[in-house]
Amino acid sequence: MRRTTRISAILAIVVLSLVVALPLSAEGVTSVKVLGSDIPEFKVEGAYTYTIDMLQGEGMLTQGNNLKVKTVLGVSPIASTLSVDAVLTPLAVAELSLGGAVGTGWDFSPLGNEGLRIGASNDTDTYVSDSLGGAYLKARAGAALQFDTGAVFEGEWKSVLMRTYQEMSYQMYTGADSDDWWEYEASGARTNDFEYRAEYVVGYRVPLVVNLVALMLEVETRGLTLDTPQDTTYVLGLPVNMSFDWGLDVTLIPQINLHEEGADIYKRVAAMATYTF
Repeated sequence: MRRTTRISAILAIVVLSLVVALPLSAEGVTSVKVLGSDIPEFKVEGAYTYTIDMLQGEGMLTQGNNLKVKTVLGVSPIASTLSVDAVLTPLAVAELSLGGAVGTGWDFSPLGNEGLRIGASNDTDTYVSDSLGGAYLKARAGAALQFDTGAVFEGEWKSVLMRTYQEMSYQMYTGADSDDWWEYEASGARTNDFEYRAEYVVGYRVPLVVNLVALMLEVETRGLTLDTPQDTTYVLGLPVNMSFDWGLDVTLIPQINLHEEGADIYKRVAAMATYTF
């Protein structure tokens, strides 16, 4: 099994390298995103999005319908992940998405961080490093409903955004057995299993540099099969977005854990800067 997982890690690296080498079509949109937090965390993502107009009509709900295919390559000091997502907008108020990801992780000695850890228990004290021991795989399907009052009421100061997103996914690590706990890129303990995630957002858009202030609730349930204990987390965030005319967007998101108490209620302050060209 160890040889198989090593081969999986090598294949994941080869796939990631090939994607970097592929030429990008001028018809799509390319963006670079830098992510970080006070934990600390750091990651750079390069994305290419190709949009295909389809299912369009003349009405307000159908005139902008399209299919977007987005490829993202993310690299951090401890891991690299390639993801591909297809998002269909059949109506202005709805989105349907399918996607998948592959990646692998390694140790970064200067910070003492490990991209892949494995253990027989969800107690992090029992985890051991499994650097390049296999491939991280994820398949997901999601649906979103959204509404912006700015599409109904005239005026730049009348835009209230409401959005809900529901997702089912299956995540696995090829280096783990069915009953092993593992952790990829410091994302928390998990097993090879189905997971459910939901996002609920209410925000106010304004025509200023600080163009969005929102309240976001994230719900995630890990372990949806009968032989795996469920673990549900609730994270409340306050996204604040700043947009600049030359293609740069900066987002800050203070977050707290609603399922924790005392000092553990604080999660992090996440930040991301996206440049589109």
